[in-house]
Amino acid sequence: MCLCHNYVLQQLKAVHETELHYWKSSGIAEVDFILEHAGKIFPLEAKSGINPYSKSMQVYMKKYNPVYVYRTTLLNLKLDANIINIPLYAISLFPEKIEGLLPGVI
Repeated sequence: MCLCHNYVLQQLKAVHETELHYWKSSGIAEVDFILEHAGKIFPLEAKSGINPYSKSMQVYMKKYNPVYVYRTTLLNLKLDANIINIPLYAISLFPEKIEGLLPGVI
């Protein structure tokens, strides 16, 4: 596990009292964190750099067709199609306060 994943794990555990899980397909892809909050599932991919592409998240979206998926990177908060990018420094706001910060996201 890289430092980025450790940081995200520590931040999420500090804020949430729920268990964190991960998702893995049959050897093709893996999503770093699956968080259940308020009866909803939040898939989150942690990236340490500025390259936001995630093959794993694409596989997850194709299989489960979620409204939104989430990633944390060094990039700013933004909505890119149905992928919500969360700046690494704001991960402690995930998921409760993130969706409310983006216009048009419920």
